[in-house]
Amino acid sequence: MYKESSIIKDWRNVDLTFGLIYPNHYNLGMSSYSIRLLYHIINSKEKYVCERICLPENIKFPASKDFSSINHLRSIENKILPKDFDILGFSAHYENDFKNILWILEKAEIPLETEKRHGEFSRGSDEYPLIIGGGPAITSNPLPLSSIFDLFFIGDAEPNLNNFLGVYLKNKSNNNSFETLLDKIKNIEGIYIPILNNKTKRVILKDLDKSPTPAYQLLSKRESDKKIFEENYFIEVNRGCPYQCKFCISSFHNSPFRNKSYNEIIKAIEAGMEYSDFEKISLIGSCVSSHPKFSEICEFILDVGKTFSIPSIRIEHITPKIIQLLERSGVKTITIAPETGTESLRFDLGKKITNDKILETLSLIKASKIKNAKFYFLIGLPNETDEDIEEIIKLFRSIEKIGFKENTLRVNVNPFIPKLNTPYEFQCYFYLTGNLSNFRLKFTTLKRELNKISSIKIKFKDPKKIINNARLQTLFSLGDRNVSNLLLAYYFNGANMGALRRAEKDLDFSIDNYFNKIQDGYKPWNF
Repeated sequence: MYKESSIIKDWRNVDLTFGLIYPNHYNLGMSSYSIRLLYHIINSKEKYVCERICLPENIKFPASKDFSSINHLRSIENKILPKDFDILGFSAHYENDFKNILWILEKAEIPLETEKRHGEFSRGSDEYPLIIGGGPAITSNPLPLSSIFDLFFIGDAEPNLNNFLGVYLKNKSNNNSFETLLDKIKNIEGIYIPILNNKTKRVILKDLDKSPTPAYQLLSKRESDKKIFEENYFIEVNRGCPYQCKFCISSFHNSPFRNKSYNEIIKAIEAGMEYSDFEKISLIGSCVSSHPKFSEICEFILDVGKTFSIPSIRIEHITPKIIQLLERSGVKTITIAPETGTESLRFDLGKKITNDKILETLSLIKASKIKNAKFYFLIGLPNETDEDIEEIIKLFRSIEKIGFKENTLRVNVNPFIPKLNTPYEFQCYFYLTGNLSNFRLKFTTLKRELNKISSIKIKFKDPKKIINNARLQTLFSLGDRNVSNLLLAYYFNGANMGALRRAEKDLDFSIDNYFNKIQDGYKPWNF
């Protein structure tokens, strides 16, 4: 099924086994740098083995009503069942994947709740795998998963992962209890243990040069029409973001902004060329163009005969020189994120970019060999009015005059999701029941008007479904321990909107009341 550069070890010669789980499909997991990094760090220890598990295609919720074989969940490398690992580690990037985490555990015949796995510390710690989690969604707020996970990594994993695994292995070797294990782990900074409710600081890797770039990477060569970046070699350029946009978790949860040094990046590229077979390098970071030697990095890649891709690029960083480098790399589309059509709303977000600058930049793209642009916009932002939606439409009517060809402008419009520990953490006004119809109308209006512009290619799902999913994501993003119970009830009822309504009723829980509480300043989690 998979043609890739995986690491396969003999289980008879290892002391610790780690199942690394991306709770979504294989192509997404293989496009995650954190999965590649963790896989490398753990497998770099001779006596540790790390194998990957991904969500199968076409599943049904809950797993008890899904009749596919448990064998669908075996690890990619040695086809091991999840429950046969010492540790199962989930990398959670999006709240909408929480239901997938529960499906994986249930399908693997592992009790979903910590209390059911470990009771009152009466069972041996090796009866079930230790269930741990990390990633952006968990650093932002682990509480909706607090009854399910044994512990969480808050912040960067590099400073404490090996320390944690060493403590775990010593506990396993001495056949100590689960209670003893938690007592030892609670002293490791950056690890939150819900059953102990210990105070936790977010761990920060201050020097990004100390984060190893895997020279031998997981590169997938499979034949598929669902590939994303699976064949690319990943280089992390920076972490965090210097611009502090008020909605962005990277600006606040990954602060401070750190660049990997130019010399380390060049060494990583050279090592990758020696050990891995690839044509293209994906430069990883929330703002790769903010690296002080960004253009030099791009030039080096091109000079050694490789090409590169980048995520979205700051509009003010797009210069004739940068466009020329992107052209040389064969880039077909430049991705930008104006977020709004209104300058005042954009400035309030922290993006000090005028509409004139956007139009000027798009004229540069149109005059280049690239000629395609992709846009990201947010709606449902604090202080947003119906006029702000009209301004998005007006902006695109101005862009149309530049003369882009049919379907060369791709537009993504997403609902704003408030995140804890960001300046907009209390802003969930548009998700109150009384405001949902107007929220949906904004999507419908944009879809109707933007579809009239021939240069725009826009993919819109059902506005009602978009808003319902965003409301659920907002609930899990801002949720407390009570929302953990709601998550379980939602999952067992089928993990759809009807299931959410049943869960609200059964638990006598009002999402509206909870959102009003948040708007009044209730903060369930702080790292």
